[in-house]
Amino acid sequence: MTVQHVKQAPGRVTSLDYVRGLAAFGILLYHFQSWTLGHMEAESFWGRIGLYGVAIFYVLSGLTLYHVYEARLQPHKAPLTDFYLKRVFRLFPLLWLIMPVYLIIDPTLRDWDRILLNFTGLFGFVSWDEPIGVGVWSIGNELVFYLFFPLFLFSARHSRVAFAIVCLLIVGLGAYFAFYSINDAVPLARQWRDYVNPFNQIFLFLGGVAIGYFTKYRRLPTLPLVALLLAGIVMFIVYPASGNTVTLVTDWNRFIFSATCLAVCFAMYKLPVTFPKVLHVPLHTLGEISYALYLLHPLVYKVVKFAAKQFNFSPWVTIVVAIVTTVILSQLVYRYYEQYFIKLGQKVSKTITARLEA
Repeated sequence: MTVQHVKQAPGRVTSLDYVRGLAAFGILLYHFQSWTLGHMEAESFWGRIGLYGVAIFYVLSGLTLYHVYEARLQPHKAPLTDFYLKRVFRLFPLLWLIMPVYLIIDPTLRDWDRILLNFTGLFGFVSWDEPIGVGVWSIGNELVFYLFFPLFLFSARHSRVAFAIVCLLIVGLGAYFAFYSINDAVPLARQWRDYVNPFNQIFLFLGGVAIGYFTKYRRLPTLPLVALLLAGIVMFIVYPASGNTVTLVTDWNRFIFSATCLAVCFAMYKLPVTFPKVLHVPLHTLGEISYALYLLHPLVYKVVKFAAKQFNFSPWVTIVVAIVTTVILSQLVYRYYEQYFIKLGQKVSKTITARLEA
């Protein structure tokens, strides 16, 4: 297989789109298999992807935001407004599209406080374990991370000492959850509120910011980066951990598996390459539609599972039909719904920030 260097558009790194798309698709495959074939333990590759695919999202989020906003974001009203408005228009429209569907199909979701917190995004700050929708907890985490992003960026811009202090504090929070708050003798499902606490995940987001901070303007040799990428993948697959998936997110295992995610993102960030068209098109497409893929696949599966019972589909036919349907629907939603609101957000932000700067 050959690779060729990409002429990157400002703020876009094609190789990270590949990673984002593969992470989203990996989570989809984990869910479809576990929902169809049964629960997967810590020794399973897919069991690991189920947890650390989301970790990849967090690292990529911090890295991408730093890459784009490192010079652009300033501690003034206009640039901060621009940042947050674009985040709102990127995340909320799709959330507002899927949440009513969950409210319709699940008659137990009638707590108006919970509904209000979810539609405003405030659930991520006060009830992060009560999202409306499968996987939506991670979007609540992202909203919390966005609040902290300017602090991370401005501390990094101020001095390395200030950034180091912030990093120590945030990693310390991660260590608290890994070694004390989450008990490796208790199944993860019974400790879900602690696991999905945004302060248990934020060190991953900050790790992405740190990758950008230390390496954005550095050229690094290709061979060590390829070696690091392969080492991270191999370690993720073969590292000895078994039993309940809680073992993947506690004690030193938490930081070993997180390090593999950071290594993969770092290597791909500094290896900005594009693959031949036969690989580039599907991987780039998965990267573009990753958000829709992530949020829509549980709903698609419910429909396909219902149809499977009516037509006696085998488990693998159910999975294949659900995959194909999800990918097609996600692409349609991205092209005709998400992109509309992304562009609308840019227009709204431009108008409002122009007034703030006047």
